[in-house]
Order: sequence, then C-alpha cells, then structure tokens
Amino acid sequence: MIARFYDILLSIQMAFESLKRQVYHKYHKLKGQWKVILQAKNLSGANFDDVKKIILYDETEVVRMQNDKDPRAKFINVPIHCYDEMEFIFQDKHATGEFTVLQAPYDLPSTQDGDLIGDKNANRAEDVDPGLQYDSDCLPKEEDGNNGGSSSSKRPAASKPERVKRTKRDDSAISEVTHVLRDMSDTMRFTHVTHPNEELFKTIDAMKEYPLFVRLELQEYLANNGKTAAMLKGRPLEAIKEYVERWFVKNYPPPII
Repeated sequence: MIARFYDILLSIQMAFESLKRQVYHKYHKLKGQWKVILQAKNLSGANFDDVKKIILYDETEVVRMQNDKDPRAKFINVPIHCYDEMEFIFQDKHATGEFTVLQAPYDLPSTQDGDLIGDKNANRAEDVDPGLQYDSDCLPKEEDGNNGGSSSSKRPAASKPERVKRTKRDDSAISEVTHVLRDMSDTMRFTHVTHPNEELFKTIDAMKEYPLFVRLELQEYLANNGKTAAMLKGRPLEAIKEYVERWFVKNYPPPII
C-alpha cells in the first residue's frame, strides 16, 4: 500500500515539475517579447493603435530593420497577439486583491483547539510524538495504575485497542505532497486572468455621485462595447468623468417641466 502511494506521489510530482518548467519557460519567453515590444513602441515617430494593438511605423524603416535582423521589426505594423494579457502581467495592471490558497491536508490548520492538533502555538508535527497524544480513557498502563480511581470504572486491559503510531515515513510522504501542491500554487499564481477593462470599471464604481444602478448599467454598456471602453482606458480621470456625465445626460435626460 505504501509503495503504491509513493508511486502515485512520484507520478504527481513529475507531472507538476514538468508543468512548472513549461510555465516558467513560457513566462520568460513572453517577458522577453514584452521588452522588445516596449522598445518598438518607443521608436521615434512610432504610434500605437490601442484598438487593434498595432505599432504603426514607417514601412521603409521596417524593411531596413528586417534586413538588419532587428527583433523589433517582428512586432511593427502587425497586430500583437495577447498584448492586453502581457500588459496586465508585466506592468502590474491586474487585480490587486489577495487570492486565498486552500490548505492542503495535514498542512498546519488555521483553527485552534485545546490540544496539539490545530494549535498554532504548538511545535511542528515532527517535534511531537503522535503516540503520546491519548484520549482520556486510553491512558498508558503505568498512569492507569496510579490513577487512584475505582476498579469498576477502568476498562479491562484485554478490550483496550492497541494504538498504532504513525510512522515518520507516512509523515514524510504527506509532507512531500503538501510542498508540491504549495509550490505549484506559487508557480501558477501569476496566470490568473482579469477583465481587460477592470481598472476602468473600478474608476466608474468610485463615482458615488451616480446611483448604483446607473454605474452598473454603464459598466454593462462598456463591457458590450469593447472599442469604446478601449478608447477610454488609460485616459485622464477628468476625461472619463466628462464621458460618464455625457452618457448619463443622454440616457437619463432631466424631466421637462
């Protein structure tokens, strides 16, 4: 049984390690591409189409760059794949909330009881002998003899079940699974996806001068009209406020008296 468990554990660990390497190499490949994209955007005379995600530059210069094997030429005058996703990841424009990682089995529970199990202030499992944690009616024989209680309240020795210590080998296997899962969680933390216009929605949500249903309706409108949202994204706050005010007057005109 233990051997089969270790075989399964080894298979899981190898799969996780393979996936971690793939994610690691893909991440750094995209990070290198993003640096080249930023260099291309900063070329003198270059413009950027935020709707089509294209760096616009003189075609003659692009041909010259291609002849010189300049890596920036690859991202000029063509749509850039996954531009928004790379911008969110590498420029910290993603959500700033904390993501809760569920604890794996046997991984230091957050609850605190009166005994060593779940006690944050207690020593770690390897410093404590699980065999010494007895129930009230399963005391060792020497303690049972010095108890001073009546013989009628004692459980017969023959019926007392033998307690089995958990071996360190089992603890080691469980610990390995826990660490593998934790490492995998840390590796995949950056891959979460957010809505491209999340920051714009937050800006609108902060405009408390408008009722909640109005803000929600405007956010729904922008979610269904990506081009309009893309044009607003990144503009100054005053420009966004002016657009919201015009949208509000258009959709909720004042009553005619």
